[in-house]
Formats: sequence, C-alpha cells, structure tokens
Amino acid sequence: MQKDITIRPMRFDDLDGVYTLELKLFPNPWSKSFFANDLRSSKTTAFVVESGDSIIGYTIATCEEKKLHLTNIAVDKNYQRQGIGSRLMQIIEQSAQERGCSSVYLEVRPSNTAAISMYKKLGYSVLLRRALYYIDGDDALVMEKEL
Repeated sequence: MQKDITIRPMRFDDLDGVYTLELKLFPNPWSKSFFANDLRSSKTTAFVVESGDSIIGYTIATCEEKKLHLTNIAVDKNYQRQGIGSRLMQIIEQSAQERGCSSVYLEVRPSNTAAISMYKKLGYSVLLRRALYYIDGDDALVMEKEL
C-alpha cells in the first residue's frame, strides 16, 4: 500500500467525495442520502481512504445481531490492486469484532471476479446466490466469513 494513503473513520463532510467515487465506479450507485442515513445510525461503521485531498476508497457496514453486513466497499480504479481493498476489509473486520460481531457477510455481483478473488483470499466463502438482487436485475453472491 502506498505511503501517502490514510484510512480513517468516515465523516459527514466526506459524503461529497464518497458519492463522486460511487458514481464513477458503480452501474447503479447509491444515492448520497443512503450514505447519510447509514452514517447517522449508531449501528454503522464506515471508513474512507484518502490520498492527499481526495477520497480514493471507502467502506460502510452495519452491525446487527452479531453479524456485520458490509453494504458497500469501493476503491478508485487508479488505486486498485495495491492492497487498499484488503486493508479496508481488515479494518472493517476489526471494527466488527470490537462491536461484538462474530461474522461478516456481503453481496457481490457474480461478474466482479476481482472482488470475489480478494474476498476468497481473505477467508470468505459463498453461501448462496440471490436472484435478481440488484436494481438492474443482476444476481448477487452472498459471501460470509466467521471472525
């Protein structure tokens, strides 16, 4: 991971940068209000990755009933394959354990082979396939890891 990269808890004043990255990376991006609503919840844990003045990555998750649901993770294409996503996952897992969660689960598009490969390397396994999960009709693989 590069030296000029900082990972810290997400703040409300990060939402413009997070949303800009969301729009760049996803075919069906979350609205800014989704991020704001999650960030207001005491069950949410969220982090951003900064390089200089720019947000180049983020993750957001919700802890309920001893399970952390990783709802969103992203790294700018120019910074992918440098270990940033794996580092974000380690930080979110550590946060989950601190909140008393015993497992983490997430949804990922079956076509997102790079993310699936990273998750498998980090110890996640596929639980099931959810048909028509995404708004565009794409399925999702549900992956989980015991902490």
